[in-house]
Amino acid sequence: MKDEDMVTLSIAYPYAADARFDADYFTATHIPLCHEVWGDAVTGLTVHLALAGLTGDPAFSAIVHVDFASMEAFQQAMSLPRNADLQGDVPNYSSVAPLVQLSRKAVG
Repeated sequence: MKDEDMVTLSIAYPYAADARFDADYFTATHIPLCHEVWGDAVTGLTVHLALAGLTGDPAFSAIVHVDFASMEAFQQAMSLPRNADLQGDVPNYSSVAPLVQLSRKAVG
């Protein structure tokens, strides 16, 4: 696997004072479900939970980066029928819709 072939799915949950984000459920239940659904298509997964913003509240409650070996691996994972299970699980830990971005490594 070459770095330039890898793609990363980034999922960010915007922070709001009145929003609900259950980090314990997210890390103990939802992330293992991601591994279960996507299996070997995932080459790496990191979860970043907010501590604070530089000048106050954080911009996001959590940011997740999921690495796939290639665009083809990502597309195959996204076509799996159980992706609906992942989307259906979001209300169990978050009251806000996540922001999603697909990217490739450019430097570093």
